[in-house]
Order: sequence, then C-alpha cells, then structure tokens
Amino acid sequence: MPSLCFRWFLPVFLLLLSLSCGYGAEEAAVVQESHAAGRAGTLTGVNPNPSSSLPVTEQTLQGLKRIPAQNNALQMLLSSMENKSLGFISSIESLKTEALREISNSREIENRLCNNQGREHLFSVTFTLMGITIFSLFILLILRLFFDKKMKLKMCSNPVQGFGVINVFILRIILNVFSLGVYFGIFFILLLVAFPGSGPERIMGSIFFIGLTYALILQIFAKILLAPDSPEVRPVPLTDAAASSLYRWLMAMTWLAAVLGVFSMILEHVGGAAALGTILHASAGITISLLLCAMILFNRRRVVEAMPTIASTHSLQSLLVRHWHYPALAYALFLGVFWSIRALTVKESLVRLVLGIFLIPVCIGLDLWGRKLLEMASRDERVSFSLNGDADDAGAALSRTAFQPLPKKQGIKEYYPVVHKMLRVVLIVFPVFFMFKIWGVNIPMGWLFARDLLGILFVGVACLLIWEIISIRIDRHLQEELALSGANLEEMDEGGGAGGSRKATLLVLLRKFLMAVLVIMGTLMALSALGVDIAPLIAGAGVIGLAIGFGAQTLVKDILSGIFFLIDDAFRVGDYVETGSAKGTVERISLRSMRLRHPRGMIYTVPFGGLKILQNFSRDYIITKLDFRIRYDADIEKIRKVIKRVNKEIQANEELKGGMLSDIKSNGVRGMEDSAMILRVKFKTVPGRQFVTRKEVYRRIQEAFHKNGIEFAHRNVTVYLPPEVQSILAMSDGPKNAAGSAISGAAAAVLLDEEEKARIAAAAADKAKAPED
Repeated sequence: MPSLCFRWFLPVFLLLLSLSCGYGAEEAAVVQESHAAGRAGTLTGVNPNPSSSLPVTEQTLQGLKRIPAQNNALQMLLSSMENKSLGFISSIESLKTEALREISNSREIENRLCNNQGREHLFSVTFTLMGITIFSLFILLILRLFFDKKMKLKMCSNPVQGFGVINVFILRIILNVFSLGVYFGIFFILLLVAFPGSGPERIMGSIFFIGLTYALILQIFAKILLAPDSPEVRPVPLTDAAASSLYRWLMAMTWLAAVLGVFSMILEHVGGAAALGTILHASAGITISLLLCAMILFNRRRVVEAMPTIASTHSLQSLLVRHWHYPALAYALFLGVFWSIRALTVKESLVRLVLGIFLIPVCIGLDLWGRKLLEMASRDERVSFSLNGDADDAGAALSRTAFQPLPKKQGIKEYYPVVHKMLRVVLIVFPVFFMFKIWGVNIPMGWLFARDLLGILFVGVACLLIWEIISIRIDRHLQEELALSGANLEEMDEGGGAGGSRKATLLVLLRKFLMAVLVIMGTLMALSALGVDIAPLIAGAGVIGLAIGFGAQTLVKDILSGIFFLIDDAFRVGDYVETGSAKGTVERISLRSMRLRHPRGMIYTVPFGGLKILQNFSRDYIITKLDFRIRYDADIEKIRKVIKRVNKEIQANEELKGGMLSDIKSNGVRGMEDSAMILRVKFKTVPGRQFVTRKEVYRRIQEAFHKNGIEFAHRNVTVYLPPEVQSILAMSDGPKNAAGSAISGAAAAVLLDEEEKARIAAAAADKAKAPED
C-alpha cells in the first residue's frame, strides 16, 4: 500500500503535466503555422487581412529569422491562452447578463413550469411524481430485501470461498438488474398513465425519471462493489467501517449530482431558463468537489493507519503515505473547478465529472484485483494422473496411479513480476489518455499508438490469466473426481476397473477446447487492435473449413461419432472397454479417437468412426459367478450354511465390504456331471473390486469346506469288472495281486489318456486366444 501511492499518484501527475505541455505546444505550433501561412500569403501577394497589411521588406524577414523558434512558440502559446481567456470572460459576461434577465422574468419561467395553470397545478404534478416515485421505489425495496434474504440464506448454508465470490458477484448483479428493470417498467407505465399528453408535465416526469434511474444504477454498482452489509462477498479489500463510510459518501455525492442535474435540466428544457440551468448545472462540479474533499479529510487518518509503516521516515514513500491527502485534495479541487469552468462555456456532462473523479481510484482497485488474480493464478495446484499398463500375466493387470503433483515447470509464477509490471504500465498510461479523451483533448498519434499497444497488452494478459485460472480450476476438479471415483486401485484384472468420472472426462476435453478458443480469439482480437480487418480472415477460415469437411469425410465422421458417444456417455477416461479385437482401459480421449491400454501394456488407438459395438466393463456393478464341484454324498443344506458364514466374514472385513453391493449367495446345484454336482455361488461388486473379492471367497470357502469335512469332487474313472474277472480276484493272493495291478494299470492309463487330451485341448484354446490378447 505505501508503494501504491508512490507508483500511482506521482507517475500520473507527471504524465498529465508532460502531456498537457505537449498539448499546449501542439496548439502553439498550429497557431504558428497559421501565422506562417499568413506571412506566406503576404509574400505571394495574397493579403489575408487587407485592413492591417504592412509592407514586408527583406530586413523584416531577416529579423524574423533571427527570432528563436522557442520564443516564437511561447509567444503563440501565450497569445492562444490570452484569446481563450478573453473568450471565456466574454462568455461569462453574456451568461451573467442572460441570467439576470431570466431572474427578472421569473414569472414567465413559473408560467412555463405550471403550463399556465397556476401554482396549484405545479404542486399537483410534483405530488403525482412523488407518489409514482415512492410506489416504484417501494416495489424496488421489496425485491431487494427478498433477494438479499435469499442470498444470505444461501451464503449461510454454503460459505463463499475462493472463486465463489465471483459467482456471487455476478449473481448479485443479475438480481439487482432484474429488480431495477421491474422498477423501470412500473415507473414508466405509471408515468404514461399519469401524464398521457406531451406537455411540460411529461417532460418534467421524464427528466425526473432519467435522473433517478442514473442514481439508482450508481447505487447498485456501489453496493455490489463495496458490499457494506455483506463482508463475506465484498470484492474490494476494505474493512466494514471503511466500506460503510465510503458507501455513504458516494451516495451523498451521487444524489447531490442527481438533484442538481434534474433541476438544471427542468429549468433549461421546461422553464426556458437556459442561463440559470447552466449555472446550476456548473455548480455541481464545485459542490461535488467540495464534498469529495470533505470525504478525503474525514478519512485521511484511516487511510494512513491502513498502510504499513515505512522503515525510513524521510523517504518519498513515507512522505506520500503521511500526506497522501494533499495531492488528493489538489486533484479533486482542480477537477471540480475545471469542470465547472468548462460547463459554463460549453455543454458538459456530469458523466465526465464522475469519470474524472473516480478514474484513479478505479485504476488502483483494478491494480489490487489484478494482483489478486495473479496470485491466484500462480498457485502451484496443478495435478496429473497416468494410467500405466503392467506387462505381467492375466492375474496382474493394469496399474493405476492416483493424482500426483506435477514436477515444477515454468508457468505464470515465473513471469509474475513481468506481468504485474505490464499491468501497472497499462493502468498508469490508460487513465492519462482516457482523461484527455473524455475532456476532448486531441492527441491523435499518441492516442492511437497507446490504444493499439494497450489493447494488445490487455488481450495477452487477459488471455494468460483466464487460461491459468481455468487450468487450475479444471485440474482441481479432476483431482476431486478421480479421488471420488476410486482411482487409487493398485491392481485390476483383465475385466477392468471401477472406471472414471463423466465429469472428469468432459473436463479434459473442455480444457483443450477452451485453450483453442483462447488462442484463436486472442489472435483475432490482437489483429483487430492493430487495425487489421478480421472479417476476410473469418470468411476465409469458413471456406477452408468447408473444403476440409468435403475432403476429409472420414475425419468428420470420426469427430461427429465421438461427440455423440460422449453425449450418450458410452465410455469415460478410466473405463475398461472392449470393441472388436481391441480391449483395454480408456487412457485418453482426443478429438477423433480414443487410446486404450491393454492389461499387458499394449496401446490401441481406435477412431470413433470405427466403433460399431462397444462393451463397457466399468459401469454400475459386476456380477461374479463361481462354480464348485462337490461329491454326490455332500449335504447341500450344510454347504448353504457354510457359504452364509463366509458371507458374514466377508461383510465384516473393512477392506472388502466397501466393494460389495450384495451378499454372497448360494444358488444351489445348477448341474450334474458324471462324478460331481456343480454348485454355483454369486455376488455383486463394484467394478474393479471383483477380483480381490473373488480371491478371498475362494480361500475362505476352501478353508470352510475343509473344516466342515466337505470334499470337492475330483475327476475319476470307475471300472466295472466282469464276473469272471472277479472270480479270478477271489483266488489266491498272488494272482489276485497281479490281477489287481493289471486292473490298476489299465485304469491309470485311461486317466492319463483323459488328462493328456484335456491338456492338448487347453493348449489349443490358449493358442487360439493369443492373437486376441
């Protein structure tokens, strides 16, 4: 804050002084050129002023050449100032004479105001306008109280933080504009009903309506910016006492200007007293200037206390901090007096006075806001995520890492001092040229150059700030969405994982789209600021886009298909999908294709136009069904109770119950084979959690079966011997053993043959499946 005074008041005053001198020199040069043209006309025989012509000799010309150019320019400047002063005095004398004449004819002014119907009619019109005003303001007050109550309830339930202040700021503007529109409509309709004609009553009502509307608009913006009753949504860094005090002073100046402006316009346009109206209108400058000086003096200590102390009490910054009110008072008085003087001679609008008074405070506020936005944009909050495939076998599939901070890279934080200095240069140079512009001072080359340069700088800084803020916001939401969607899984099988968030998927695409929009719009605005006609560029881009659309129909097909797939929410970043011969986790979505990461690490790039059927394994839930082979003599009811106990154990596990969407249920016997009954168990889980749950269910069921004496049915071969063989076995031990060995060998051969066939079939199946995986 102390450096703020030094960096604002001193440069602005110096620039104003230098440019005013330049402007005076320019006027002097113009006058000098006119005199030179007159002398040239005399030399060529053309006498511009015959009544005052003098013979020009060679000696006179030599004497003129010896006059220094600087003295000649100074003389022209002084001559111009003298002529303007004489013209101003003449205008004041004529205005005084006209005002005295109008005062002497005050009866005529009163008759015009009363429309020649007496004072009672004037009082009736005044009371009617007051009634319309009170009723309209009452409706406006009710709407404001209603909206303020709703806003406070919303802020109490959801505290406003960070960028939420901007959202509340925009919402308050919309609500206040809506309430002002209701007031506008009610007042206008009542005015038409009360004064249907086109007489002086309607003119007085219209003038009163316009002045009141301007005052209410300024009140709305002051209340939104200062927020004296809502410190939590106040966009400017002020205390409650300072905001309330400043709001009251601003409202006092606003209503004073409105009253003076309304009465001066009524005197001029209705009463026909142009001179009195001009004097009353010009008095607004000095009156508002004095009121502004009173505000500065009243708050001088508060401003000094709000500024931090300077170590060196003899420095220029410390001097400006302690005596900041002196240049502020000088500026306010000069501006008010200068405006009043101009208003006496030419028709000056009160808008120029308001802009001139509050231009520097507004620029200081913009500097504070720009610094705040730069600080918000330079915060290191970016995050990134990656979906890395693991090249292990089918049991170890995709590895996925959570959001982690990006490595330090160059961003706006490194350019913060440069951007801040550029912003300050813009906010120092802009008010100077803008001040000359609103006061009608013509500086063509300097203004054009500064306007183009400032326009390009403003576009570049604004685009950079907008991109950094958008990028940080999107990254923050991506981090939240990935955390909520369970992106920290360490293992996923080939069936996929829990999938990603639709919001996160769209945010990634939105960031790319907004970056392209900012680059294109920034380039076009910069070219427009330089004076380049961008209409042919836009038309040419449209023709080129049409040609590309006809020549690249496949590309257009891919883009449009991708748009409709995203609208249908067919897949998201992080989903495990399968389409045709490609399957894997969606790792990235671009404008025309998506990239899939296979569980074994391979990458598939699939254009959207080639997607015919897409199977998504990461939506809503996954139902897992497990088959067990049990012996025919097993107790089915006992097995059901065992599985029920296993379900209770799984549900009691804190790590597993979060992924369970249903109980583990036994579906009973679903089939019978030669040597076993097929028992089915099923359960429902969150996508991606079925593999961990499945392994745990297998383990616990095996342990429970073993503990309860339930045997799994193994594959075996039953050999039935004919009676003669049985009689042989009933003989002696030796032959019996030999026959038994032979029979056992035959049975073993059969079993080995079946196992060999099964192994060959499994190898063939793996070989057929290898190209797919």
